[in-house]
Amino acid sequence: RVMDDEQLCYRFLKRLRLTDDPEEEGSATPMSHYEEVNSLLHKLRAEHQVHRPYDEPSCFMGPFAPGAEPGEGPAVGAPMVDVVDACAPPMTCFQLPDVVRCAEHGLGGRCPQCSEQLVQNIPLPVYSTFCRVYSSLPWDALGSQRCTLSASSSSSRSTLSPPPSWQSVELSFPAFVALAAGLAPEPGERLLHLGSGSGQAVVAWSLLFPLAAASGVEGCPTLHRAASAAVARLDPDLQRRIHLHHCDPFGVQSDWHQAGVILVSAAGFDDDAMDRVLEGLQAVEQGTRVVTLSRPLPCQLPSRSPPGFALARQAACRTTGLNNASVFIYRKLPIR
Repeated sequence: RVMDDEQLCYRFLKRLRLTDDPEEEGSATPMSHYEEVNSLLHKLRAEHQVHRPYDEPSCFMGPFAPGAEPGEGPAVGAPMVDVVDACAPPMTCFQLPDVVRCAEHGLGGRCPQCSEQLVQNIPLPVYSTFCRVYSSLPWDALGSQRCTLSASSSSSRSTLSPPPSWQSVELSFPAFVALAAGLAPEPGERLLHLGSGSGQAVVAWSLLFPLAAASGVEGCPTLHRAASAAVARLDPDLQRRIHLHHCDPFGVQSDWHQAGVILVSAAGFDDDAMDRVLEGLQAVEQGTRVVTLSRPLPCQLPSRSPPGFALARQAACRTTGLNNASVFIYRKLPIR
């Protein structure tokens, strides 16, 4: 017999007979059957995480990079979780609202915007290091920073008027961790962030992938100084794998091909600026993943990919400004 969703949720709860403390039921705000089922599923998952052995491999961490074989040292670019000692450290407790902000439902709900998002937890010391290096930055002053490139430095064409604005759009740490897990980088693969802001993605990449390099290009002096100050608080071995450049990202197009993952902060760009981004990406190697924030790569047809690229995924991810940014993930196709 066909049942509607509400009746199905009611029967599911009745059969499991799992309820909260009856003394607290009177004071709590009544939830709908949908919210009760979501809350129940979250509790079951949390209980599973508690009882799961530490050495059980995570299905989300798999795409990062293969770890070392037994008896060998860690692989170049292996995830931090694979190189910790046998006494596994405590893990973070990131939740879906840390990855994507959605006002369509409560904390326990799901919607099309966030239904396909994954939450990736990592060893707590990694997140603690990230928080430590960024704890003293003047966020109120950095939040509105952007770099509007001069016409002479940004382009030799007269069609770019006004010049593009590399606004600082940076993902929250949990959102970036989830994004990195889905990119499936190869061991030692380099990240290039164009419009890197305060360098959070660059620092996070170096923490998540030991021995993998990361480069950030930022034209705003204030944001570049903030990124340099944060990197200076890292251990020397991490600092050697991070390269920060204060210059016009369009001025170093000839070097974009050195990265296997390219992150482009495209907020504030017009159509002409996005055409220049696509032009600079023509020389990258096949298999390179290109991630654009706020704007997709230009294409004549909506929801399609430009020639030579395949749109692998589109999602919303939470930014450091507590809003969402549209994220477009492309893969460079082989030349036919």
